[in-house]
Amino acid sequence: MAKKTNLPLVAICGRPNVGKSTLFNRLTGRAQAIVHFEEGITRDRTFGMAEWRGKNFRIVDTGGIIENPLDPVSQKMQEQVRAALHEAQLILFAVDGQQPLTRVDHQIRDELFTYHKPVVLAVNKCDNPNMIDNRYDFFELGMGEPYAISSGHGLGIDALLEAICDHLPDRPLPLDTEDRHFTRVAIIGKPNVGKSSFVNAILNEERLIVDGKPGTTRDSIDIEFNWKDKDYLLIDTAGMRRKAGVQAQVERFSVARSLRAVRNADVCLILIDSTEGISEQDKRITGYCKEQGRPMIFVWTKWDLVESRDKKFKAIDDEMDLKLPHFKYVPHHTLSNLTRLRLFKTFEYIDRVAESAQLRISTAEINRFAEEIKQKHQPPGHRGKVAKIYYMTQAGIKPTLFVLFVNQKQLFHFSYVRFIENQLREKYGFEGVPIQIELREGKPKP
Repeated sequence: MAKKTNLPLVAICGRPNVGKSTLFNRLTGRAQAIVHFEEGITRDRTFGMAEWRGKNFRIVDTGGIIENPLDPVSQKMQEQVRAALHEAQLILFAVDGQQPLTRVDHQIRDELFTYHKPVVLAVNKCDNPNMIDNRYDFFELGMGEPYAISSGHGLGIDALLEAICDHLPDRPLPLDTEDRHFTRVAIIGKPNVGKSSFVNAILNEERLIVDGKPGTTRDSIDIEFNWKDKDYLLIDTAGMRRKAGVQAQVERFSVARSLRAVRNADVCLILIDSTEGISEQDKRITGYCKEQGRPMIFVWTKWDLVESRDKKFKAIDDEMDLKLPHFKYVPHHTLSNLTRLRLFKTFEYIDRVAESAQLRISTAEINRFAEEIKQKHQPPGHRGKVAKIYYMTQAGIKPTLFVLFVNQKQLFHFSYVRFIENQLREKYGFEGVPIQIELREGKPKP
């Protein structure tokens, strides 16, 4: 189940393009939410942490409230906004200080009154002192003091935070995540393989917007989850298409966030559509995870649509051997988001792979292993020159890196380096963990 925090929640709301995500980033101190001039960029709820003068609280960024949502994605966006408003203890209503009040602003005002919660009014985009007086126009809303701010330039933010904290508990609350260790799990894959559906099925709620149209998820969303007394941070990411298919600037931002999620992850779940098989893009995504040294698990989704499952298991093994022959160390797992088949078994794989990624081998042990390797298969030679391994050490984890000190790097064919990697896996496991082997010439300095 998702673990609830004891910190109060502040929900930012308003119509599209009033600067909600910029304000969210300003208050949290991180460029966490995508900011763009195009409307409708924020779709799912994005949570962050903020602190002001000893008071800690959570903030949730929401999509813009619109008058008549027609398409399914827009309708689900509005549902996400209302869920955030119901959950929040305080509502931060953002309006555009460079534009006159609109009918939608008044409609939002009327709706917010029905929640019977404290509301702080932020008049955004007051980017210079001459615009500060614009705030007086917003007394018309009858929501108390309008706070003139510029979330882009940081103007008026201190006064806004003071107003927010006036409605929060007087006694400072400690951040409840400081003493908890989270396993960061990036959920990645092509568009429409079921990433958001997987998270929703795990949480047993419509936490993320799911739609058949590719590109529904635009930002990387962090969600805390607790399973069997272990804490996980599930990171739902935007679908990664091949570069030629990425044209819109917003999608480039989305893919960049997805790649960053991979780089910061403890474990990557690479979701593959079991009805389609391994595509070239799946291979590219897997290759990127390997380059970054990120531990991996292949998750075959939509298993409920597979008719002959025994044959499909065999077909998956054959396809892995054909298309991803150098990734046999990566475990693969089948599940259904719809029927929840083997859904929570995923965490058994995550725990095993995360543990493998932490494995450190002592220098004495790894040099005994190097001697065993030489006994099995002597390093190759070339034109009378013999390749020699002087010393071996594990230089780090995440990525898992081994350094071999040798006489001449060019004498070591890639096939022999691959042999060393296979021997490491045979002896120590490293399930799902890419192993990087670096050759350095000369003996190590004492």
